[in-house]
Amino acid sequence: MTNIILQPVDIERDLNFIYENMLSEDLYLFSSVIVLNTKKDFAEWLNVRLHNEFHDFYMVDLDGSSIGFVYNYDFSLINGHCKIVTYINKEKRSTGAGGIASVIFIKKLFEAYPIHKIYTTVYDYNEQSISSNLKAGFKKEGYLNEFRYYKGSYHGLYILSMTRRTFFETLGKVIR
Repeated sequence: MTNIILQPVDIERDLNFIYENMLSEDLYLFSSVIVLNTKKDFAEWLNVRLHNEFHDFYMVDLDGSSIGFVYNYDFSLINGHCKIVTYINKEKRSTGAGGIASVIFIKKLFEAYPIHKIYTTVYDYNEQSISSNLKAGFKKEGYLNEFRYYKGSYHGLYILSMTRRTFFETLGKVIR
C-alpha cells in the first residue's frame, strides 16, 4: 500500500472516475446525493466546485490507477482551518488506502498553509471511518443528532478535528 500518491485532478483525465463514484449509491458515506441528469451537467457542476468551493482536490492513485480522491473545502486562512473529505472506492476501502491518502493530504495541507486545525465529518453509520479517524488522532468535537434521513431513519453526524500540533506529534512522524 506504499505506492499511494496524490495527483492534482485533471478534469479530462479524471472526469469518468469522479462521475461514477460521486453519483454512485456508495456516496452516502460522506455526502448528500448529487442529482444531475448528464455527464456534461456533472462536469459543469464539478468545474464550478473546483473553482469556487474545493480548495485543493487530488486523485488518490495506487500503482498508477485512480482509487479515490481527497479534497478540502470551507478553507479559511483567517480562521486557520478547513474541512477535508477522503473517498476511496469500495474495492480498496478496507485496505487502509484511505488512511494513507488522508495522512498524505493532511501533511500537504499543514506544510503548504498556516492552518491550525483540520475538520472532517462522518455520519454515525460509517463506523469504520469513525474508528479509523479516532485511531489516527482525530478528536470528537461535536455531534449533530438526527442530522440526516437515510434508509428509513435519522442518523447523527460526528464532527472530528485534528490540530497541526497533534498531527506532527503523531502521524507526521511516520511519513516522509
